[in-house]
Amino acid sequence: MHKILVIDDEPDIIQIVSELIETKFSCGIDTATNGLDGFLMTQKEKYDVILTDHKMPFMTGAAYIIATRTKDTPNKETPMIMLSGFIDDEMRKKLEFQNV
Repeated sequence: MHKILVIDDEPDIIQIVSELIETKFSCGIDTATNGLDGFLMTQKEKYDVILTDHKMPFMTGAAYIIATRTKDTPNKETPMIMLSGFIDDEMRKKLEFQNV
């Protein structure tokens, strides 16, 4: 069974995304409510895919991805998808510059 991590500070979004993935793909789902908790989870557990929000407390989604990609973690090369309603053109350029 595939394992997916969903990181978002909004419980409703976590619930909707998790239910959709579990129903459609029968995957195991772990969740975190901020980037820092997600980062700590990825230090211990290997995931097949990670979905993260961008605008969250303690650590943004971009900071989470950069930390996971640059540290020696089991998820350094795990595919990651950032979902957000708060990314403008300037932020998009910064993220692309950092390969996020």
